[in-house]
Amino acid sequence: MQAYNFTDKRLHQFCQVIAKVNRTVVPKQEDDSHTNLYFESIEKKVCGRWFQQNDKTYLFALDLVNFCFQLLDDKKELVSQFHIKGKTLIEIEEEIEKGFGLLHLPTEGLMKKLHFEIPSYESIDTICKKPTTTELTTWTAHRSIANEACMLLLGLAQVESEIRIWPHHFDTGVYFEAKNHLGIGFGLAMQDEMAKDSYFYLSANPEDYKIQYTNLPNEYFWRWEISDDWTGAILPLKELEGKYYEEKIYLLSGFIKTIYNWMIKQ
Repeated sequence: MQAYNFTDKRLHQFCQVIAKVNRTVVPKQEDDSHTNLYFESIEKKVCGRWFQQNDKTYLFALDLVNFCFQLLDDKKELVSQFHIKGKTLIEIEEEIEKGFGLLHLPTEGLMKKLHFEIPSYESIDTICKKPTTTELTTWTAHRSIANEACMLLLGLAQVESEIRIWPHHFDTGVYFEAKNHLGIGFGLAMQDEMAKDSYFYLSANPEDYKIQYTNLPNEYFWRWEISDDWTGAILPLKELEGKYYEEKIYLLSGFIKTIYNWMIKQ
């Protein structure tokens, strides 16, 4: 888990570049969803959002295989490529700003700080290094499972929602409204002080009533966190470590089914 959490932090910092591009070229949304990301598990890319400029459509992404940022057109053909290894974050951003300028794409905001803060994992003056193959394989495997787990919940709830990565907290997740204005949040979160580990979470946010967290369903591999700041059930990622794919899906399915069905009955 240590290798996964370390890679999580490094990619969290790199992906702020995608969030800055989204902020610059994608129409602003009140819920900040225009800055969201998505891990595309087939080609192993963290993608921003499609955007249109000069009658053309583009997608900005972090290619984890070649470890570079890419600007792609609507045919998924490479328009520009910006390598990361051996450069500082500020050098990478400057190169992207220059490349966008040559293509007559908007550049205002690419170099500015984002409107939220993330931990200072590394200095912008630190030379970037590519994670090892093992680190990237572990990270992509866990985030692929997270995408699939989100689909399991959406299928169970029979609702539609985007599976996205929020650049602020960097969790892969979904949020939707179930019955009686009950907001449901689910995803894979980064390691934090609450869980001391990366973890899957499932929480409910009623609009105009309070849930009584009594007679809670429990299993050995998940636990409840109940506080003034946040309440929900969590399944630490370490509980899935070393298990076969089928076992992981089995445990996640049980977690999702049990917790979600309990929540919608409250």
